[in-house]
Amino acid sequence: MDHRPSHDGLLRADAREYVIGVMRTMVEERDRAGFEALVERAVARFEERLTEGLSLRVDLFGFDGPHVVPAEGAYAPLDFVRIGLSEKLERGAHFLLIVTEVDLSATSVSFALALPSQLTNVGVISTRRLDPSFWGGESRIDTTVERLAALMLHTFGHLLNLDHSPDPTNVMYDLAQVEELDLMAGVTPDQSAEIARQLPREARERVSERGASRWAFVLRALRRNAGAIASAVRRANPARMVGRLPTMLAAALSIVIVLFFSPEMWDVASTVEFYQLLIFALAAIIGSTIVLYRAFAFGNVLRRDRLLSESGVVTEAATVIALLLTVASLHALFAGAIYVGIVTIFPRSLMATWPTVDPAVRAIDHLKLALLVSGLGVLAGSLGGRVDGKALVRGVLFLDEET
Repeated sequence: MDHRPSHDGLLRADAREYVIGVMRTMVEERDRAGFEALVERAVARFEERLTEGLSLRVDLFGFDGPHVVPAEGAYAPLDFVRIGLSEKLERGAHFLLIVTEVDLSATSVSFALALPSQLTNVGVISTRRLDPSFWGGESRIDTTVERLAALMLHTFGHLLNLDHSPDPTNVMYDLAQVEELDLMAGVTPDQSAEIARQLPREARERVSERGASRWAFVLRALRRNAGAIASAVRRANPARMVGRLPTMLAAALSIVIVLFFSPEMWDVASTVEFYQLLIFALAAIIGSTIVLYRAFAFGNVLRRDRLLSESGVVTEAATVIALLLTVASLHALFAGAIYVGIVTIFPRSLMATWPTVDPAVRAIDHLKLALLVSGLGVLAGSLGGRVDGKALVRGVLFLDEET
């Protein structure tokens, strides 16, 4: 096993050897020797099971004492992902598994053993609950090693978009209990073939060349990875994203209600041209997306040599598109609700008398009002949305599932 970090793995656009970095990350410094021995043995088992017949190399390295703090007794996986993004680039790894000794927080279950982020090619794994002694049994280091190796294989499988298996002895079994890791050792020939097929697609190892046009590199990366970007946006699910922005929804709704009952808005809507409102709606969506992007995105992480990475371009593109579709969905939702409210409950006599220029009784007048008020509501809501839980929104964008 080569434990030396590779610094040129990303520089070779024609590379046929793919590097899996394993970053041993101690946070609380309780038993350094035991933790290091555990991870090294598990990495050896991981490499033994995975790399036969595949162009893979595993690099094990340490990154101790990251500045992360626990919340309610556990640590946020996204804090580790953010650190891992930089280390993955600098150490020339195509994929990175971060192994830490502390508990990981989760949103849908009581705790998480591991969380993969296919979009960033980073997985976070906790050893905290793997030893039987954590559950009141006798400490068994061999069992813990095998469980960690199985969990690393399972997480790496998610980074390559492998499907879950119904077979409890398969490494991609959808485990619910820690003990189920004891049986998860098998990798089928079909899975090995799928790993070999997915590696060139998911590694995204290219970087921009010094002195070359960055925009040309970005466009090529977007074209090559259009499918991966679309899959990431589909996993983020704009409808689910809207549900993670309660402050934005509340702020936007309060503005919409006030403006809906404002005679001035009816005046503007009845006199402005329809194409002008379409331009305003587009500007409102783009402006709101920029505000949310600055609040929730990781930002494009550059290498120390200031070169762009293909994986960074893909991550940023998927983030922008997911947020754009989320804002557009919210705009359409508000516009539809406003239009329905106009034609069903708003008094027709007020439609004729509120505007001081022309009566607003036509369907086109109602549509224009809906677009105008919705656009203003979304813009105002995006400013309030900046205070929504960053971890919750980033979790939708960057984490695939909680194992």
